Amino acid sequence: MSDNSLSPSRLATYAACPRQYEYSYPQDINTPDRTELYLNQGKIYHETIEAVCDATVRGEDAEAIHARAMRIFDEKWDEHSNPDDYESVAHREYQRVENQAAIDAFFAPDGGDGIDHARRSVATECWVECDRDGRGLHGKADNVIRTDDGLHIIDYKRNTRGVISSGTAEYLADHLDGDAHEPKRVRNAFQTATYIEGVKNEPFYEDGMEVRFSFYGVLNSTSFESTPSGYNVSVRGYPRETTEIYEEYHETIWALIQAAHDGITSEMYDPEPFSVISEEACPDCEYREMCSDRLSTEVKR
Repeated sequence: MSDNSLSPSRLATYAACPRQYEYSYPQDINTPDRTELYLNQGKIYHETIEAVCDATVRGEDAEAIHARAMRIFDEKWDEHSNPDDYESVAHREYQRVENQAAIDAFFAPDGGDGIDHARRSVATECWVECDRDGRGLHGKADNVIRTDDGLHIIDYKRNTRGVISSGTAEYLADHLDGDAHEPKRVRNAFQTATYIEGVKNEPFYEDGMEVRFSFYGVLNSTSFESTPSGYNVSVRGYPRETTEIYEEYHETIWALIQAAHDGITSEMYDPEPFSVISEEACPDCEYREMCSDRLSTEVKR
C-alpha cells in the first residue's frame, strides 16, 4: 500500500468539511462519547454474515446455512451487545428481536438473499487497494460473491435510506462545483470506485470479468405488530446497486476523488465554499463548539 493511500471514509470526511477532517485525523481531537448502540449492532450483523459466509460451501443445504446463521447471531449478540447502551431491558430486548429478525430473513431457507451470498462468497472482509495517477485508495469489502459473469461486491448496511441512486447521482456534479453539499452520496461514490477498481487487483479476479457493487440494507424495512402475548417484528432487506452510476458518472466521481485526495495530501483544510458547508455540515458537526471557522461567523453577527 502506498504512503498516500486513503480510504473512502477519510475522503468522505474531507468532502463533508476539510476542517472536520483536520480535527478528526491529523489533530486526532477527541469529542464527547456517543452511544455505541448502533456501532455494536452493526458489528453483530457484519460478523454474523461474515462467519456464515466463511463456513458455507457452495451447494450446502439452505436449512443448514439458516441454522448456522441463527446460532452465530446469538453468539455475536452476547459478545457485542452492551446493556449499558440501552434505555431499558425492554429496549434491549426489542433491538435483539429486530436484529434477529433481520438475520432470519436474510438467511431464510426459502429465498433469503443471504443463502446465495454465503454459497457464492469468495472473500469476506477483503482488503482491496488501487492506484490511479499516483493517488492510492484502499478499503475493506464486506463480501465478494462469484456470479455467473464475474464478481459482485456487497457492502452491508443497516438500511439504504439516503444511499445514492440513479435519481440523485446528478448531485455529484453539483457537489464538485460547490453548488451543493452531498457528502453522503459522494461517500457512496468513493466506496463504489474503490471497491470496483480495488477488487480487480485480487488474485480471484480474471481479465474480462464483470465487476458489480451494491449496498445491502439488512434492516431496510421493519414492521411491528402487537400480539396478545407481546409483539412480532418483521424485517426485510434489499440491495441498492451503484454499478451503473459509477459507469455513467465515472469522470465526475474520479474528479471528486482527486479533489479530496489532493486536498488531504496537500494539507489544505480551509472549508470552501464555506457558505455551503456551514449551512449543511456545521449543525451536526462534533467539532462545532470549538471550530474557529464557525465561531468567527457568530462573532460577525
